[in-house]
Amino acid sequence: MIKKTMKVRENTFRKLEDPFENGAAKKYVFYVKVDDVAEGIPMATNPRDQKLTSGVATAIKESLLSNDGYFHLKNRGIVLSAESVHYNNKEKIATIIFSDELSHGNIDGGHTYKIVCEHKGENLEQYVQFEVMTGVEDIIENLAEARNTSVQVDAKSMAELAEKFDPIKEGLEGMPFFKRIAFKQNQISVDDETGKKNKMIDAREIVAIISMFNISLYDALHHPTQAYSSKAKMLDMYLKNPEEYREYVNIMPDIFDLYDAVEMEFADAYNAGGGRYGRKKYAGYKDGKIVAKSKFGLNKMQYKVSDGLLYPVVAAFRSLLVKNKVTGKYEWKNGVGPIDVWDNNKEDLVNKIMNFAASIGDNPNAVGKDSNIWDLAYMTIMLRNMP
Repeated sequence: MIKKTMKVRENTFRKLEDPFENGAAKKYVFYVKVDDVAEGIPMATNPRDQKLTSGVATAIKESLLSNDGYFHLKNRGIVLSAESVHYNNKEKIATIIFSDELSHGNIDGGHTYKIVCEHKGENLEQYVQFEVMTGVEDIIENLAEARNTSVQVDAKSMAELAEKFDPIKEGLEGMPFFKRIAFKQNQISVDDETGKKNKMIDAREIVAIISMFNISLYDALHHPTQAYSSKAKMLDMYLKNPEEYREYVNIMPDIFDLYDAVEMEFADAYNAGGGRYGRKKYAGYKDGKIVAKSKFGLNKMQYKVSDGLLYPVVAAFRSLLVKNKVTGKYEWKNGVGPIDVWDNNKEDLVNKIMNFAASIGDNPNAVGKDSNIWDLAYMTIMLRNMP
């Protein structure tokens, strides 16, 4: 358990109850002076790596150091998930408890937090906004992803307006999930055949998953870890040359069929090898009850499988690709599709991934960012399928 305390600017602490009658989530919002910001807040829940030399980071730093008194208004602030928040009204102190490293910590505003911590003790007359949510453990991955999309969404919408997603539409039109792909802003859900609302799939994620199979850019030594950690960068890369993605149209359906198979069978493959996936905190297992649906196939699942585990496994299958010199399009070596290879190797592959994951703290978010795990998965598939 990690406990952090911060002195809160007087009369700024607000507690918001969940608007739904049975909702368990709560939100706390308050301002903290820069010098009073607590250091050591857990960062594993943030999907991004913080690069403090980026243009965004530089702009945040300049805004902070301007000392104009408006930082709390111009900056989006820092968003945290936690087990609990307690406010001492007499002492004006907020106490935040982080008890689960997999779901408690920084969700958004990682750049802001690190820059603010770097400039503590400089007597800046600046405040930063904190937004702390409790009771959101079950949606932490989706929440973190949603909170990290503000800049990228506009780029996605503009790309759709310019018809730059046409190569992807060519490859995926007709797939069961095609109508659920959100190619532009504010596409939230779509009705299925029964009239129920189904969650949309961000087009940036579609781009990221396809991009993991770019054998011109990624090989045995270079892995597409940014597909997991920064889908915005994958979208930027795509938009530089969308037409290049027509080379993937023949294999796009296979890629997403593979993703669905891996997601559906990952836990069972681990259990078959002697593991106990249901005992993992992130599994969400509840005595065999349905706790999730697969991302693309919407198949019912008894376990949750994090993207941090899935992405390195799925990306490993690019080792099976070749480019047809006549058509200029990608195809599978020797005509053997990835599902067959997955079926023959899943227990070995999944157990290697899970054992490695356990060695680095059993945190799926850390797994998704660790290039060593991507390398392990890639080499496993490549070596097991060499002629």
